[in-house]
Amino acid sequence: MKILKWFAVAAGVVAICLASGAPVFADAAGSLSVANCAGGGVSLSETSITWLPSGTVAGTGCINTGLGTSLTYSGGSLGPGAIGNIQNLTSGSGPIDQFLTFQGTTLDFVLTSLGPGVSNTDCSSLLMGQSCSIAAGSPFILTDMGSFTSIGLSAGGTVTDGGTSDWSGLFTTQVNETALQIQTSILAGESVASTQSGQFSVQDGTLTTAPEPSSLLLLVFGLCSSAGLIRRKRLA
Repeated sequence: MKILKWFAVAAGVVAICLASGAPVFADAAGSLSVANCAGGGVSLSETSITWLPSGTVAGTGCINTGLGTSLTYSGGSLGPGAIGNIQNLTSGSGPIDQFLTFQGTTLDFVLTSLGPGVSNTDCSSLLMGQSCSIAAGSPFILTDMGSFTSIGLSAGGTVTDGGTSDWSGLFTTQVNETALQIQTSILAGESVASTQSGQFSVQDGTLTTAPEPSSLLLLVFGLCSSAGLIRRKRLA
């Protein structure tokens, strides 16, 4: 009976050791701030979003990380001043792999959602601080700011980097036109262009752990040796 009790205690020690093993990887976590590269911005139409200037991959625009960026991942950390690519978008597309990527990192920001907008589509009589969407189902939110209109676009998805984290936030741009002027132009098939920025949060991931093989072997060997020693003493 004493041997059985000893093994129960030993099993608890093994469980604790396994739970406190060496980390394999930590999912991406932190904050991300982005803006267009010099001389660029974003061009919005009713069915597309084009980021400017062009990125290093066809169909992408160039972005820079801003001062608010502090992101850790399995390969290290991402801070301000990093150059990346952002994929252009057209309506009707599904999840976008490598929507955001950054040079020198393994981070892959997958886009899974845009919007939603707001139910109000009457942009003709907004008061300061009130919002409308360009059309029913449009993810863009136009907000009257008095002397200009703020255009917001919520976005979110996952970040893959060994593990998987969630990211979400808002792209914004400011246009020196009324919400009604912007709505009218876009619904007429025209586009609106301006500089842009984005602020995003990357949720904390789960730290995955595993015992180092050498440590586990030593632990098992030690337990077996101790068990054998106890049994020999009982037989003596």
